[in-house]
Amino acid sequence: MKSPAAAPWHLQGNWAPVLDEIDVGPLVVRGHIPPQLHGDYVRAGMNPRSGQSQHWFAGNGMLHSVQLNDGQARYRNRFVRTPYYEGDMNMMSGMFDPAASPANTNIIRHAGRWLALEEAHWPWEVDRDLNTLGAHDFGGRLGGSMTAHPRVCPVTGELLFFGYQLAKPPFLTYYRADSAGNLVEAQAIELPNPVMMHDWNVTRNHVVFMDLPVVFDLKAAMRGEPPLAFRPEAGARLGVMKRNDAGGQVRWFEIDPCYVFHPVNAYEQGDTLVLHVCRQDQAMAGGFEEIYGGDRTLGRLWRWTIDLAAGTVREDQIDDAAADFPRIHDDLVGLPARWAYMASLNAQAPSLTLGQRLYKYDLATGARLTRDFGPNSHLGEPIFIPRDGASDEDDGWILALSHDESQDQSALVILNAQDFTGEPEAEILMPRRIPYGAHGNWMPR
Repeated sequence: MKSPAAAPWHLQGNWAPVLDEIDVGPLVVRGHIPPQLHGDYVRAGMNPRSGQSQHWFAGNGMLHSVQLNDGQARYRNRFVRTPYYEGDMNMMSGMFDPAASPANTNIIRHAGRWLALEEAHWPWEVDRDLNTLGAHDFGGRLGGSMTAHPRVCPVTGELLFFGYQLAKPPFLTYYRADSAGNLVEAQAIELPNPVMMHDWNVTRNHVVFMDLPVVFDLKAAMRGEPPLAFRPEAGARLGVMKRNDAGGQVRWFEIDPCYVFHPVNAYEQGDTLVLHVCRQDQAMAGGFEEIYGGDRTLGRLWRWTIDLAAGTVREDQIDDAAADFPRIHDDLVGLPARWAYMASLNAQAPSLTLGQRLYKYDLATGARLTRDFGPNSHLGEPIFIPRDGASDEDDGWILALSHDESQDQSALVILNAQDFTGEPEAEILMPRRIPYGAHGNWMPR
């Protein structure tokens, strides 16, 4: 008798979905929640409602919220009820309906709206209780998809984002919404190939697109071959454009073929743009199904320095530790920031595996501080929350979800960012395990 095939990695252990929705509180807390933390930590993740999905990216979006108030915590989780959820769709069946989003990658707040995001469709609005309100197409002005990684400018309050599509040109479109949430700019960008552009870079006056060689091949897809694959022969480029210049030109700068899922930050320094990124040598070298392919498909901290006057890019590796899911102080997005926080990745594991450490990088020197939570723990994206009235950039807290594999226990960890290697100020025990997921944000009240 033939033994059943093992479940794919994204359906095993704490990658596997949870199928119910609960609302529980107050939660058990080890230590003390800082009384200044009033708000909601909300994180998105891939969570197939049927318990099955053909790819990690294909799972239905589920939001997990931990509400902090007066030193107590409450947990709630909800599916985002889009047509993708209601029709129990897969990636192919939902591809051509812009409203049929899994809404599984990120959640942001802008102009009073909470938007659940995934990069191939429209965003979906939810309320603070995580009830689904509806698709948001910016009053009909959003013609295509919206990235899961927009940027809110801390100076102007604008929402800057892009959308890519794979089936037909334009393969890339740049968008800008004002601080009230009105879409005021949409500009098509010409690319030679349809590529998966997961994230990008923003400075005070520029945006920088990453045309990297994870390329879509429609003919290969029609032959039943992987539709997306790493093709270094397509080349790699950084495209610099003035961010408030409708119809402006994009200057392209060639770099070594690589892939970046997540930049850290970018800023201007005279005639140069400085980008810190989580660079990996390759991605999906075996095709779309193989998102993880060993050590070369894990990010490391690099710095790219674009000299606008000379027309060159300098590429420097800063550290050799495998890490990703970077965050900085959100008030410094696009501006010079000294401190960055990242989650480690296990470079020895047979499948994509979050590591047991969080890192704090001094971007001025490249120095790294490490907080090790022990071999049974796996830590996700570290989010920085500033202390009210802080004068130092790192005066605040780091919030990150952890999971103890030995106890099957998830917790929200709160670290003092200025005592990064010290003991957590609080560990909030979750009433159920929270599957490993993608990105989230802090929504202060």
